[in-house]
Amino acid sequence: MKSIESLISRLNNLPTLPTIYAALSEAIEDPRMNTEKLAQIISSDQASAFKILKIANSSFYGFRGKVETISQAILYLGFNEVKNIVFALSVMNIFSKDKRLPNFSPVDLWAHSIGVGIITRIIGKGIGESKLENFFLAGILHDIGKTILLEYASEGYASVLRFVESSNCSIVEAETEIFGMDHSRVGQLLAEKWKLPLALQDTILYHHSGVVGNENSTLVAAVHIGNIIAHMMRFGHSGDGRFHEPNIKAWEILKVPPGYFTSNAKQIVDTYDHTIRIMLVE
Repeated sequence: MKSIESLISRLNNLPTLPTIYAALSEAIEDPRMNTEKLAQIISSDQASAFKILKIANSSFYGFRGKVETISQAILYLGFNEVKNIVFALSVMNIFSKDKRLPNFSPVDLWAHSIGVGIITRIIGKGIGESKLENFFLAGILHDIGKTILLEYASEGYASVLRFVESSNCSIVEAETEIFGMDHSRVGQLLAEKWKLPLALQDTILYHHSGVVGNENSTLVAAVHIGNIIAHMMRFGHSGDGRFHEPNIKAWEILKVPPGYFTSNAKQIVDTYDHTIRIMLVE
């Protein structure tokens, strides 16, 4: 089979950056822009605006009052956090949810990715990370390469899943065997096309190794551990039936307090169930 790079070069219909995200990114650069104008842009997509308010009022963010408007959501959550939630919702909508393969579907994959996003942000909060706005989105996007392969190379990806089952190998090994590269590189190609921040590109590319030698090391390590925990908690299904041992260097970077996941297990499960209903069902 041709390499995935040559495949992607022929796919002129690879998705462009979601329109609303591009509009928000451009708007934030305008010094005359204010919260109300930003809220108007977000509210132009009523479905996303409704879901943002539901998410803002969830226990995930822990506000005591009720967030009733997008302007309030921007004030409470911060513009970047709201923009990233809009982006996550938009990305889920631009890919088909009907490209099912035996024992694997886009909905199951997104459910896994949402779980990783939730755990990643909870890790960030637990270690005292001051800038949390990319943690949820980074977890949601970490497996975007699988979504691309499922959408544009579904026949080849069916071969990947059969190879995983017959060879009892990891999905990364199977993807490399079938396509010549794995989903992390495919996802990073899309992230480059979309000109996403380097922090998000790094988490997509290095989430399996868990280590990157730059200022994004904490975020990459958090997604790496979040991915493993989501697998252990059986949040969704990523196509990989094997549990992977975490990179000890990622643990050393994060310094997660002992017993942290045990003591936060109920919060993680409750938040996951609630967020899945908002982002994938309602």
